[in-house]
Amino acid sequence: MLPAENLLEQAHLLINQRLQLVQSRYTGVAQLRAHDYQLLDCLKLLSAISTTAGKPLTGWLQWLQAPVSAIALNTNDTACFMQPQQALLLLSQIKWHQHFATPGGRALLQQQALSGSDIGWQLASYAGLTLNPFRADAALTCAALWYLACSAQNNLLAELVTMRNALAADDPLVVHCTLAEYALGQRTQEDILVSQLSVQQELTAPALMLLVAGASDAMQAKIINQLAGNQATLKQAIAAMGYSGQLKFVPLLAELAQQDELSNIATDAMAMLLGVIESDSLLSDRAALAQFQLQPHSARQLAGASINDLQLSAVWRTGNVQQRQLAACYRSLATPATKLPATDMLLGAGL
Repeated sequence: MLPAENLLEQAHLLINQRLQLVQSRYTGVAQLRAHDYQLLDCLKLLSAISTTAGKPLTGWLQWLQAPVSAIALNTNDTACFMQPQQALLLLSQIKWHQHFATPGGRALLQQQALSGSDIGWQLASYAGLTLNPFRADAALTCAALWYLACSAQNNLLAELVTMRNALAADDPLVVHCTLAEYALGQRTQEDILVSQLSVQQELTAPALMLLVAGASDAMQAKIINQLAGNQATLKQAIAAMGYSGQLKFVPLLAELAQQDELSNIATDAMAMLLGVIESDSLLSDRAALAQFQLQPHSARQLAGASINDLQLSAVWRTGNVQQRQLAACYRSLATPATKLPATDMLLGAGL
């Protein structure tokens, strides 16, 4: 067995690697799951250790080994990782993965969510729990409303609309209610929702994916132009080109990929449209890029093929986190009774 200090260093490295892998277009779901199992095995070995080189364990590891009812972890405890907030969410998933099957573990997770904890709502969504946010002990939050949006609880739509109507017109929660209604099947103008979320700085990648996937081609253009008109949301405009499924954006994305500050996001967008290998090949072959031609009236594309049930299933089995998230959006939009999973979750959303 590795010495305790070496195990701790390995766990720290694996966590930082995981935070990077989940954002990489080159990381398929199988690779991500394999890495997660390696991380869980390493932490399991560490679970039998109470000190490292005679010193108390680092704070995040003490918390991980403590009972589930222990005091919450915070970003001060995860400041040693490259992305403290994301590390906090990952470690919280690991803790609940370890304890979820234990007596009372599921009930404790429900209690944490219903008490108004934002991270509790995220974990409840990851765990696939079906909860009613309107029965929570605390006031509704943006996190609770996004949980509802992803939960496919169409039976709560009427209650959600009633609650939104009771809010003041300028209440920040109104747009989050409308987004949840959209996800549950009550469509509205996507560009307005994007604009309102952007103003609040609450336009997340999954929300933007959902709205772009659900928008018409003309509405997609409005959304992209709207985001591109503001330097603060330019990268979201580029991402939206990739979410759009429209190959007409490939030449522009290829140009943007030559700019250092936009290269990564533009290449990610091309990979959403063409597939990772195909987009890399096109970018490395200027002659092929110059000859790239659009097919008239072509269907929307995801990862190199037209979006249909067969392609969505293929992307779900083998795609990267971003491609799988967009595939999940299309499935949820087609059938509002289908939950919208977060594909960056520990061990990946179910295959």
